[in-house]
Amino acid sequence: MATVANQVRVGTDDALLIGWPAPLPDGERVVLWHDESGAELPVEPAGDRLTCTTGVGDLAPGRWELRLEAGSLTRPLLTDDPGGSLGGMRGYAARARDRSVTVTRSPGGHAALAVRDVVPHAEVEAVHPRDGEILITGLLAYTGPQYGGARLVAAGRRSAGTVTRAARVDGVEFRARLPIGALAARPPALWDLFLDVTAVHARLATRLDDAPGKRGKLSFPIQVTAAPGGGDRTVRPYYTAADELSVACHEAAADGPA
Repeated sequence: MATVANQVRVGTDDALLIGWPAPLPDGERVVLWHDESGAELPVEPAGDRLTCTTGVGDLAPGRWELRLEAGSLTRPLLTDDPGGSLGGMRGYAARARDRSVTVTRSPGGHAALAVRDVVPHAEVEAVHPRDGEILITGLLAYTGPQYGGARLVAAGRRSAGTVTRAARVDGVEFRARLPIGALAARPPALWDLFLDVTAVHARLATRLDDAPGKRGKLSFPIQVTAAPGGGDRTVRPYYTAADELSVACHEAAADGPA
């Protein structure tokens, strides 16, 4: 019986590395099994029987279960690896790619790969609503480094048009400021946020933290500003059901959940 793998990781180069504290028994091998198609891919030993490695960047989307095979016997590969760090996920997303591969682990310790198609987005890492503006910083995900002029675009969902402001992009790091007065000067609306740089039009969202479902759980302070023609309007950022960052601007007396 093989020991539990103490390392199951996918590197930034899409290389899957599996390691054990003791060698696998003779005749045992690791395979990847695709839930949807039943396709099977062997994971090659690295030479010392303590590690296996193979490229997984071209796997079909879906769930790929890691299994141990010995002759006709097959069983799930178990691991006690706690998983990747946020820093590792940032490094992975910092490369240009259209498909991502992440390691999953069931409550029982069964290891698998989740493969999915991805499109670039602007990963929001900090939101600071204060002093009459909303400061947003984060990482361009899956685009690779970008250089040149950038802008933050707030797009009204109905007929409010767009509001744009210059943004700063340094490689994959971005920083943008949105004055709340620019939104309050338009009719009350919900505004969806995008980052434009070179040929990239990226929706602002927070997904790399592996904590979906922020809507209703994470809230930001409300700021109040004067509206044209008198009265006040409230402006606050919020997360949508898709964990995308938007901004709600309402008449002060009507402010409520977006």
